[in-house]
Amino acid sequence: MNEEPQGLNPTPSLYTRLGGYDAIYQFAAAALRKAMAHPAIGHIWSHMSESTFFKEHINFVDFLSEQWGGNVRYRGRDMVTTHRGMGLTEVHWKAMFDCLEACYAEFGVPPDLQAQINATFEKYKPAVVGSPSYRDVVLAHPEMDITKGMRTAGVIWPEPRAASRVGADRGSDD
Repeated sequence: MNEEPQGLNPTPSLYTRLGGYDAIYQFAAAALRKAMAHPAIGHIWSHMSESTFFKEHINFVDFLSEQWGGNVRYRGRDMVTTHRGMGLTEVHWKAMFDCLEACYAEFGVPPDLQAQINATFEKYKPAVVGSPSYRDVVLAHPEMDITKGMRTAGVIWPEPRAASRVGADRGSDD
């Protein structure tokens, strides 16, 4: 039996092991469908247009594909900018993982790949959970300029130290 030296056959990317772009496209669609039906987070999509949903889906697919080693470029906003003002909590975070778990079962994702997928999401938790709701900030600060953001009311999220831990590879838009 001839064994090849270490390093000649590197482990394929998570992107490849999950089946590539088309498989991730279907997985992301299933995750979003489950999220829309989830009692804790379904309301997030209540007033989203079809066009906006299509953009969200493709951005999600591109983000996952890039994160998981595909030759795909994510062109959406960084995670802090995307989630600032949504008012997402631990309840919302757990609900999304409930949806992912259901997708793992539906798609037969092996436990080792599930762990890698979860790790991808976990590193972005500081950029997703904890922002106050933009609506709540506006209502609590009638003097603020709503066209200039929460900072005009003295609300800075995430704290600068937390933002650097997120590993934001892009600048944040306010």
